[in-house]
Amino acid sequence: MGKPSFRKKLVFIAIFLSIGFSLIPMTQGFGNKNIFYNLKTQINSNNDTLFDLKIKLLMILGHMPSLSVCIIKNNTIKWSKGYGFADRQHKIPATNKTVYMVASISKTFATTALLQLYEKGLIDLDTDVSKYLDFKLRNPKYPDKNITCRMLLAHRSSLTRYVIQLGIYFTFLGYPNEWLREFLTPSGRFYKSSIWNDYSPGEEFYYSDLGFEIIEYIVERITNQPFDEYCTENIIKPLNLSKTSYQLKDFYINEIARPYIWLGGIYFPLPQIQINNFAAGGLRTNVLDLSRFLLAHINNGTYNGIRILNENSTDMMHTLQFGNNFYGLGWFISSDWNGEIIGGHLGMILGGRAEMWCRPSDKTGIIFFWNQYEMFHLRNRPLENWAQIEIDKLLWEKIDDL
Repeated sequence: MGKPSFRKKLVFIAIFLSIGFSLIPMTQGFGNKNIFYNLKTQINSNNDTLFDLKIKLLMILGHMPSLSVCIIKNNTIKWSKGYGFADRQHKIPATNKTVYMVASISKTFATTALLQLYEKGLIDLDTDVSKYLDFKLRNPKYPDKNITCRMLLAHRSSLTRYVIQLGIYFTFLGYPNEWLREFLTPSGRFYKSSIWNDYSPGEEFYYSDLGFEIIEYIVERITNQPFDEYCTENIIKPLNLSKTSYQLKDFYINEIARPYIWLGGIYFPLPQIQINNFAAGGLRTNVLDLSRFLLAHINNGTYNGIRILNENSTDMMHTLQFGNNFYGLGWFISSDWNGEIIGGHLGMILGGRAEMWCRPSDKTGIIFFWNQYEMFHLRNRPLENWAQIEIDKLLWEKIDDL
């Protein structure tokens, strides 16, 4: 018997993906990856239909209800698309305009905001941060060691994370940023010594959402306006990011991807809530809007003739700090699958994940969001993490085909 034709292979693959995968138990872990690898070796990613099939397969393996993606090339948005359902219950399809929570990608906006103040001479990145607060910020274990804005932006302040408590205090209980002193200082009503690590500020990297809440408060005190309003006036509006906001009320409900967690083969929908931890993780946007912000960083602070940072500031933000081998100022620095340097940020929040990366050598970039993540380690997620990595690879590979 002769080998099946390419068209027959394609028909078989399409039928297999659309029907057969509903029968595959997703609890068998990495064993299911062989299906993807077999598919990957048989088909050419230059074909858009087959590329889509691979993406959809990875979404199934990674438990992604929807996925929105964008590729930047030649200083423009070269390709973007949505897959799956932004809302499974109401069968609302995802598009390149679907809005997602981007979680810690918000830190890149907060860093940009603070560096704007630095450029105006209103902030010294290396002086005692207490100068800009209404309380003295110190690790009580090292009372003579200053904490600086540079340390906060580079996660070198010796603060711990306290992400759950931040969500409770600021989002659910609605405390204002002035309340930070009650949490951060030993005389505060809600102080716990465990918010501080045992080493001196500046010595070690420890990823801290709490540090970016302090950055948010500093921006508010210096500008005398709410943090979200400052970012809207000085970053979001100048770049014409019409579907980007810290405020849930600024969106129609059907514009936003419904957050989910996947447990035991079931997608559990979560409510849409207002996230008030703005600097650490409160931004909502879509891939088209975020691509303009990323293009500004690719082009030394400028997008479409609008400058949001000067070149020295973007260089500093994108440069490794304090001997870190993977972090600058609110900016991860890593490498792609060919060993090329890339920079950007990722975000993880209950009900969603997001990735934003650029490659300075050829000014390319990729962005992708999806709306499922359980975050609190209720179960092991190796298959989901693997699927995310494979999507990342596919998008970088696709850049060469565009």
